[in-house]
Amino acid sequence: MKSGFTIALALVAGVANAASSASCSFSSTTITASASLSQVASCATISGSVEISGDEISSLDLSSVQEIAGTLNIFNSSSITAVNLPGLESITGTLSLDALTQLFSVDFTKLTEVNELTLISLPSLSTLNLNAGIDNATSIELSDTALSTLDGFVSSLSTIGTLNVNNNKNITTIELTNLETVTTGLILSFNSDNCSIDLSQLQWASNLTIQDVGSLTVTNLTAVNGTFNVAYNSFDSVEFGALEEVGGDLQFFANDDVTEIDFPVLATIGGELLYFNNTNLENITDSFHDLEKIKGAVNIAGGFGNFTLPALEEVNGDFNVSSTNDDFSCDEFDKLHKDGKIEGHNYECSSPSSSTSASSSGTSKATGTSGSSSSGSSSTGSSSSTKSSQAGGLMASHYLSFAALFGAMSAFLL
Repeated sequence: MKSGFTIALALVAGVANAASSASCSFSSTTITASASLSQVASCATISGSVEISGDEISSLDLSSVQEIAGTLNIFNSSSITAVNLPGLESITGTLSLDALTQLFSVDFTKLTEVNELTLISLPSLSTLNLNAGIDNATSIELSDTALSTLDGFVSSLSTIGTLNVNNNKNITTIELTNLETVTTGLILSFNSDNCSIDLSQLQWASNLTIQDVGSLTVTNLTAVNGTFNVAYNSFDSVEFGALEEVGGDLQFFANDDVTEIDFPVLATIGGELLYFNNTNLENITDSFHDLEKIKGAVNIAGGFGNFTLPALEEVNGDFNVSSTNDDFSCDEFDKLHKDGKIEGHNYECSSPSSSTSASSSGTSKATGTSGSSSSGSSSTGSSSSTKSSQAGGLMASHYLSFAALFGAMSAFLL
């Protein structure tokens, strides 16, 4: 009996030890030396918060880890060269690899499910070992790495909350040909120069940012619920053939090589229409053929000679259009304003070859383009040089109004 009892106790202890090694909970643990890694390396599930940092660790072998249910943050090390998580199947919490300057390899052989994964400031990371790839993800950020492809990483995703891929200078192609829905935000910006983007199956996105790309395919995109930002790109033409609605702002600027844009079925913009610094885009006559309603402001500046909104019925915010091209005429927009379809308190339309039409809070003035001075309101111009100054002022105001946005973006990307 005594012998049997002893065996039973041993079995219970063994089960308890096995359970303990299978799931490890940490209130808040920081590891800075290789000798301390054993408390994490034997865990199948990591709960709570674990931070690993410092220059006394060269390689992380966490082969036993199958699930990260809490937070695992590996950061600020110039000595870690490899992170091995070959058994990791799911991240239901958060995994962050940040500021690991010598890290060149990460093993995610079994990883398929991600809640939050952050890989940033990893300038030597060129190898990402995956098998089937991630097929279920809430948030993924990939920034400042040496990776050259996303194939096998996120290419099989059909839905994601947030995907942010930025400043990866070796990535020349991003093909997300299975992606249909983005519930929070998709940011593809400042990767390789002339990076090619294929979003041919994307139908709906909450927010969408496309920056510094060479070609863009968005065949089936029908709606962007929030902000749609297209900036700093080098493609010469782009068509959003299925896009019917932008719920927030539509921002199209600093696309120096673009000569043609087309939003053929876009009917509604829920926020601001912002357009400037698209140097070579001179003809936007049919670019917004079906656009009927702009619920925010209109702020447009450039060297375009032709610009019309033939279907426009309503602008709820202020309206400011300025062209430096002699061929541009304000006649169409003046009529829309006179008919009450442009409702904002401030209206201004100007070009070198026509009078500047302006109004504020229901008053309107128009002055010619002769060299004589004018005693009219400061919102009207009296000469082509004055109007050029006004165009510059508009650009300055745009930059000021978006300074916070660009500053935050720059800080974020860097």
